[in-house]
Amino acid sequence: MMNDKQMPPQPPSYGFTSAPPPQPMVYPPPQYEGYAPPPPQYGYPPQPPPGQGYPPAAGYPPQAYAPPQPPPNFQQPQPHPEAVLVVPAGGWYSRNQKNKPQSNSASVAALIFISGGMNIAWSSGFRSAYSSTHIRIAWFIGAIIGAVISAFLANKVPKKIVGLFSAVLVTIAGIVVAATTYNEDAITAGLYLDGIANGLVFAPFIALVGEVTVFYMRGLNAATVDQLCFITGYMVQVIYTCSWSSSSYYNNSFTPDNMKGVLSAVYGILGIIFGALLCIESPVIELANGEEQKAIDILRRLQRPYTVTNETYEQLAEHKRYLAQNKDLTVGQSIVRAIPAFLRLCFLRALNAMSLASYITYAMIVANIANFHSSSLGWYVGFGLCRWFGNFITTFCMESVGRKKPILIGLLVCGGISFGMASQLSWPFSGIRTMMLVFQFFAGVAFTTTSPYLTEGYPLGVKQHFIAFTFIVEMLVFLIIGACTWSFTGGTNYFYIIGVLYLIGFIAGIFCLPETKGTTLRQAQDKFKGISSRGF
Repeated sequence: MMNDKQMPPQPPSYGFTSAPPPQPMVYPPPQYEGYAPPPPQYGYPPQPPPGQGYPPAAGYPPQAYAPPQPPPNFQQPQPHPEAVLVVPAGGWYSRNQKNKPQSNSASVAALIFISGGMNIAWSSGFRSAYSSTHIRIAWFIGAIIGAVISAFLANKVPKKIVGLFSAVLVTIAGIVVAATTYNEDAITAGLYLDGIANGLVFAPFIALVGEVTVFYMRGLNAATVDQLCFITGYMVQVIYTCSWSSSSYYNNSFTPDNMKGVLSAVYGILGIIFGALLCIESPVIELANGEEQKAIDILRRLQRPYTVTNETYEQLAEHKRYLAQNKDLTVGQSIVRAIPAFLRLCFLRALNAMSLASYITYAMIVANIANFHSSSLGWYVGFGLCRWFGNFITTFCMESVGRKKPILIGLLVCGGISFGMASQLSWPFSGIRTMMLVFQFFAGVAFTTTSPYLTEGYPLGVKQHFIAFTFIVEMLVFLIIGACTWSFTGGTNYFYIIGVLYLIGFIAGIFCLPETKGTTLRQAQDKFKGISSRGF
């Protein structure tokens, strides 16, 4: 028998003769973020990795192991919920071409608003011989009716249907006016139809512009669709009406009113075409309805090229955050949060109406009549162009200078000029026409930035309702002033009153108006909370 202390002969070691005898392999436990490192292993010196002076032992092929699995309670770190806002590289033109479908989606409303601007100018005094109170305020009554209806239909009817129906109304109104001459009933019917169409599309499409547009172009698109289009129509009405020779009002079968009808019909037909081809629904509303794939497809079609990219999913994630911020608010909470923005925007839009209302027009007409020895056409053209240039310049500078600064500058200058015009509204009206041109330019500067404020200030659940209510307040101001009879004393008091209101708006705006340039809808909405907002 073999002695217990005697051992059988061991086989020779494999590989190099200098290799140590095989040892049992010990593997460290898997490592996770936040765990302490394993204690050092003792027993033999650590071996260098292959290729650094020590080749692996022969006969032992490399081992492959599955990656370690985290423990059951382990949670992966979540990304920070705050989005990083990055404006894409490239110039304004390249960004505009890339995001062109976003502005095109509201093109039907833009064309309707041009027709609306023409009717605002017509109702404010740039018209032919019609002077009854009812016909002066008919368009504003129609706009209020349309806005009330749109508040009840908020998010219940697709915006494309609303836009197409409104474009049909504008077309019918234009045809009715173009086909008749000096028919007050036909003119009134056309005013009502066009006003209802403008009121119907205002709230849903202003909300749509804010929800489909990227954060770095929201101000540009909102101001273009709203203020710039209304003022373009206003300017067109002023220029061609004042260019019409006075003798042709009654001696020609084709009058300025017929021309307005033709242009409105053209805008309506183009609106039908553009609305049918280019209108895109809101991705936010699709997400709210649980249609995520539809929302992704909408985001794909809102940027060129029409492909799904990382930016598409970043926008989708931001829309989800915006929706999550608003979905837990009850109707009562949404209304409470909307009231501060509502008060600010109603005040600003009321001042905007005062800068275009009939008393402004009458003052300009009276000043031109008093200076009949000079050409009045140039002053009327300058009147329309100055307002348009104020809007145009501010629209394209808004994303660089912001929203708040243009409002404050415009209100300050308009307030001072209003006192000057009030003091000069008596014979011989020296300098009032020049002051009127400057007033209109800075009024355009002041009120252009109210358009993006409308898209940003209200919580999602009541956004369209409060945009409609703000529009109604603006139309009521037009209506009340239009129903008043002009007098020199009334005109003087009017300019003193708006001068005071503009200066109050300037002082209050320093402390109450937020700066929302370069923010998402979610961040801009937060800035409208409360009354105080001193940031620039």
